[in-house]
Amino acid sequence: MRKKRANLQKQAWKNGHEARFEQMVSEYHKEKAVLEAMTAGSEEYDKQKKLCEKLFANAERFFKQHQ
Repeated sequence: MRKKRANLQKQAWKNGHEARFEQMVSEYHKEKAVLEAMTAGSEEYDKQKKLCEKLFANAERFFKQHQ
């Protein structure tokens, strides 16, 4: 029985992190869509591109830590 309880705790932990990762990915996709609507070369475009790169790196790091 102990093994089953430990497995349930691990599963609950995993589901919580999956929800957080999905949120991070959806935020990235939303900002990426805004970036694609902008014209390349402008100052706003560069700021948005940096934001997208930062969001992607955060999501990638989070995924690697909780894999």
